[in-house]
Amino acid sequence: MVTGELNNYKLALVDELRLPLINRFYSECKYNVKCGRHDRVYSFTLDGKIIAAARLMLQASNVYLLRNLCVLPEFRNQGIASCFVKNILNDLAPQACYCYALPHLKDFYLALNFAELSIEQVPQDIGETHLRNQLRKRGWLLMGFTYQPSN
Repeated sequence: MVTGELNNYKLALVDELRLPLINRFYSECKYNVKCGRHDRVYSFTLDGKIIAAARLMLQASNVYLLRNLCVLPEFRNQGIASCFVKNILNDLAPQACYCYALPHLKDFYLALNFAELSIEQVPQDIGETHLRNQLRKRGWLLMGFTYQPSN
């Protein structure tokens, strides 16, 4: 289990028994999300209150797909999401991580060293899902993060 104290915040990899709390958090944020027991789910809490959550889904290609990154509205634009995602990526290292980003979040992900990618640059399962998203006119960007060890 990953945990860490970041000032008064606590980052944790959520165990299966606590997934209903995360599902309730998503519901309160108007996200229609149900975390599965095979998902890798992280929470970010302040004084025991969940203020952010993210779900990562292991794909058949053995890479992670970042889904449902959510920060409570009153905690947005304070750097919490950036800190949260950086810690998640450190925990996943050295595995690659991809996401389907909303266009207005492109700069957010670029600042975290994600890159905008084409379907030819990603594993087949990630690319096929992105293609289906494009056909549904979702407008999401295909982005990916590849772990780069420091020298």
